[in-house]
Amino acid sequence: FQLVNQFPDYFEFNARYLLLLSEHIYSCRFGTLLCDSEREREVVAGIRQRTYCMWEYLDSIPDLINPVFDRATSEKAGVLLMPLPMLLRNVTLWVDRFCMYGAKASIPCMPHGLQYPPQYFLGNHSIVHTVGYGAESALRRALEDAEMWRGTALNALKEVEDLRKKVSDKEKESKEDPAADLLSS
Repeated sequence: FQLVNQFPDYFEFNARYLLLLSEHIYSCRFGTLLCDSEREREVVAGIRQRTYCMWEYLDSIPDLINPVFDRATSEKAGVLLMPLPMLLRNVTLWVDRFCMYGAKASIPCMPHGLQYPPQYFLGNHSIVHTVGYGAESALRRALEDAEMWRGTALNALKEVEDLRKKVSDKEKESKEDPAADLLSS
């Protein structure tokens, strides 16, 4: 991964190819990497007849091909030999592999013009997030969100007050007319 990440022009495949390869090493879905040698795979275990080839599967997915790879330039450049300090200085965490199952930060985005939640749900406060760039856009979105949630909270408080008023009215009615309370239950 480190080489593909630092020198993407030199490789015919992309980092997703390596990710799929690393996932299927232990999946036992393919027999390509089982056993210790080709002889064991063929003669002892007979794996080729019972499993699929991983390389054929990976070659069948067009998204795994690196679009910036130039075969002519790569062949002309020859072997990729970089100084070790340069390689070590640029080492990065392979987030797609090692943080695969962790929680991922996300910001919900909506393109301009789409409305969510719908008008009937929150009244006039309809845009949750819109696509935009920069700190000014983020601040504007945060203020719009705060205003939307303020309106939602005020609507909820109004509903609670209305319910309290209905309950207190019912209690007053039942105190005034105990016979009506017995008939209603």
